[in-house]
Amino acid sequence: MQLQQWLKPFNSLFRRGILEAMERPSTRRVACFDADGTLWFEDIGESFLRWLLAGPLERLAVEDPRIYEHYEDRVRKNLTEGYGWAVQVMAGLPEKDVKRWAKQHVAAWPNYHHAMLGLLRGLTESGFEVWLVSASNHWVISAAAERMGLDPARTIAIRTEVEKGVLTDRLVLPIPSEAGKVAAIEKRIGQRPDLAVGDGLGDLAMLEQSVRPLVIGSRHKREAPLLRIGKERGWPSHVF
Repeated sequence: MQLQQWLKPFNSLFRRGILEAMERPSTRRVACFDADGTLWFEDIGESFLRWLLAGPLERLAVEDPRIYEHYEDRVRKNLTEGYGWAVQVMAGLPEKDVKRWAKQHVAAWPNYHHAMLGLLRGLTESGFEVWLVSASNHWVISAAAERMGLDPARTIAIRTEVEKGVLTDRLVLPIPSEAGKVAAIEKRIGQRPDLAVGDGLGDLAMLEQSVRPLVIGSRHKREAPLLRIGKERGWPSHVF
């Protein structure tokens, strides 16, 4: 069988993992992808937060010039709580404006892994339900999915309740970070992923739950914890 063009950028072990998931008998094939560090370099949610603090949420940065440093401290202490706070801080913003800003931000984002975009599209064309499962904010991830040609309804990311068109600080549970990714997948998708792809420890639980876990790494971070764990467990990996 001729190798699909969208598989060619990846190494042989990584390709084999994808092909095994494609060949697995299933009436409903599901692939779950982390976003930041997996589909693109860097963290688009944090980039959007910095932009908000320099613009629509500038008053918060004026009140506390070290607000972004305090966010980073929160993340170091508790990943899930820190990422949740990054979305809660948007309380009071009109959702229609947040959606517009998110679309503009993903359009200007320069860091996409083009090979991963091809993989997403190839799996979709092969009959997979492709889901993005991210600990970044919902509005940016949904906009990114749409820009990449995916169904924005198949995104699971951190969001707050919206009341009369305005974002609140009430987080929608479960928060899709660490073990919360598994809980969110169970709630929204209702089945174990045939394929899961991630790059960080926040993705470990999702990869452990999947039939075929795959790890993405960076050549600048070859000692990344998930790459090490994946190697120990025999999970295929690909380094950009």
